[in-house]
Amino acid sequence: MGSLAPGLRSAYPGLCSGALSGRLIPSPNMSHLPAADVDSPFFGEPIPAPRGRYATSPRPTGAGIKLDGLACPGVALRLPRAVFWRPFRAPHSLAKYVTSACDKKTLAMIDEKKRMLYDTCADLGAICVVTLDLEINMTMNRRALGGLTALVMVAGAFGLSGCGQVDVNTPEGLEKAIKSRQKLEKAIPKVSSMLARPDEMKPLIPALVDLYQDGSSFDREVIQALASSGDAQADSAFRKAVKSTDYKQVIQAAYGIKKTGNRDIQNELLGVYDNQKNPDVKRAILETGTAIKNENVARKAMDILNGDLDETPFTLLRTSCDVLAYQEIPEAVETILIAIYHQDGVGRSLSSNCTKALLALDKDVVGPVLLKAYKLEDEKLQQFVKDHPDTLTNETIRNNTANALALYRYTEAVEPMLDYIADTKTIPVPGTLAIRPNTDPAWQMWASLVGVASQSTLFSLNDIGIHGNQRAKQVLTELFNWTMPYQSKFKNAIELTGTTNIEVSQRVNAYRLLRENDLISNTETLALIEKLKGEEFQDERTFRNWARTSIGTDMVTYSAVTSKSGDTSTIWAAFNAMKESGGVFFVPVPEDPDAPKLDHYNDGVSQRIADVKGAFELADKCDTNAECYATALKAANVGNYERIKAVYELGLSGDHKYFEVVASVYKNLDVFGQLYGTKALAQLGTKDDVESVKQLNEKLSKEMNQLQYQTAKTSLEGLITTLKNKK
Repeated sequence: MGSLAPGLRSAYPGLCSGALSGRLIPSPNMSHLPAADVDSPFFGEPIPAPRGRYATSPRPTGAGIKLDGLACPGVALRLPRAVFWRPFRAPHSLAKYVTSACDKKTLAMIDEKKRMLYDTCADLGAICVVTLDLEINMTMNRRALGGLTALVMVAGAFGLSGCGQVDVNTPEGLEKAIKSRQKLEKAIPKVSSMLARPDEMKPLIPALVDLYQDGSSFDREVIQALASSGDAQADSAFRKAVKSTDYKQVIQAAYGIKKTGNRDIQNELLGVYDNQKNPDVKRAILETGTAIKNENVARKAMDILNGDLDETPFTLLRTSCDVLAYQEIPEAVETILIAIYHQDGVGRSLSSNCTKALLALDKDVVGPVLLKAYKLEDEKLQQFVKDHPDTLTNETIRNNTANALALYRYTEAVEPMLDYIADTKTIPVPGTLAIRPNTDPAWQMWASLVGVASQSTLFSLNDIGIHGNQRAKQVLTELFNWTMPYQSKFKNAIELTGTTNIEVSQRVNAYRLLRENDLISNTETLALIEKLKGEEFQDERTFRNWARTSIGTDMVTYSAVTSKSGDTSTIWAAFNAMKESGGVFFVPVPEDPDAPKLDHYNDGVSQRIADVKGAFELADKCDTNAECYATALKAANVGNYERIKAVYELGLSGDHKYFEVVASVYKNLDVFGQLYGTKALAQLGTKDDVESVKQLNEKLSKEMNQLQYQTAKTSLEGLITTLKNKK
């Protein structure tokens, strides 16, 4: 019997939802029922009966009855006299299911398998319900069935009340369908197709809210649509969804209020957080804290990060960091600092998310904590290192905290950083490595990290600025010369790697700091070059020839970027002379047939000297004239090193008017050039330029290739911290 309804629809194609629209109205015989139990069958508003030749008076089907303990009002069926030639009396079973279908409180009791039928025929009232009744209880007599069949036939023949008038393909028709509960099986998918077009959906919001409040089999779809709209008109629906037992509806409520910014409903969500078992629901609730300022959600995020990190789903940890990045709670700094170093069982790290949270805080709050951690004096953090020996070392702490201190331009860190560089104590090997064979990759990773941590300290000193610092000059000069403390300091790491990479990076970056902070003259630079001729380079250590060439090549580069007017006749001339004569960078090739050939080194140094010539010439032309460098930067044929040179000089000018000039060419800077571009923007910018940097970041995300953009993204996000904390 379940096929009866489709059969009727196929037999009488004129029948459709709306054929008898509005014929169900409250019975006049229900005045005895409590007011609270008397609901209009179609969501509060009886639709007027048709007028004209077929209009008649209401004919009651019976008084209100009790169904499953609920008061279900009776209904009246408004029918044309031309159809029914005698009063129609529905059997008791029909009255029961009419009231069940029309009472909002008991609508949910109708089995899900009848949903499509109800949604299609909702406004047919008794016809639709009779079919339901026939599926469940065959108590109707043939006479009653015949009468209803006649009704269907006549409805199709006369096209009463505009059969087919609701067209969900039009905005008006779609809204009407939702309001009148017609064709919901077609209307709701239509709404779902608008998720990415909230402007189109906006006129439908009130009707969708009413539909969700009343409840239907499309609750999930409706609340999702409302959530995607981000319209505050939907807040009442979100408040209802918060209490839903359907976890997907709770998630949509969270997404919705994240957009509308309703803090009160956010607090209601937090109230159900602990009762949720699904981590996706918890994450969605937490994520509201990335868009709505609320101390309560900040506390929840801190509680999560202060708990058992190993037992907490990784997504919740990461979201908690994102929350704290937005909330900017000062007391969260130590919690965040430890969370940065957490790794889960598959190696996923919170570093990126939690670093953003750390950098969102003010310099005066974070600086002292970072410096304490850099000096390895934070007891809580040191204990965390001891508890995670396989994933964390003090070199990691040094590396990360040094980078952060640089972004804050924390001047109080200069002396502790110089202390670390000048420290003569050999960096100890972590105890956990002692039980592993020397071939274990962990050894190599640690040795590389030693060099990276020291290099980060050097970069940080440069970013903070050490102009005129004579102690810095002394320490860095000794570092370049690679005197005893340094050979001893990095002994373990160098022996483990079996290369001179650490030595090369330390010496090259020492020279960079000396040049960029105006701590060394051309004469002193040439003297340092002479050091490359020393006996130490005659040692038979691995890659000695490469080391000499690498140091020399980078010295040429940094000298070009930092050059001044007249340097073409001194330092560049010296480099060029060495190129022509095969000077200091050319040493005898070892007899080992597998050793790299001299021309490999020669070509590298020679090419770099040729490439940077334009930078020296630009210095001669512009000297200290910032406007001259700005003009050169805009030239169509500007070379790579001339561009980097101009950016460097504009940064030194400190004139804010060149901020946009540098920002406009950031896209055209290579990875090396971005180091100078970012520093120049930091020197030129103010707090008011934070938004401009955010816009630049967004623009570059669309214009750069992925690899190039990742470098730029990291630099620009750090720049935001620098500018936010500028006085």
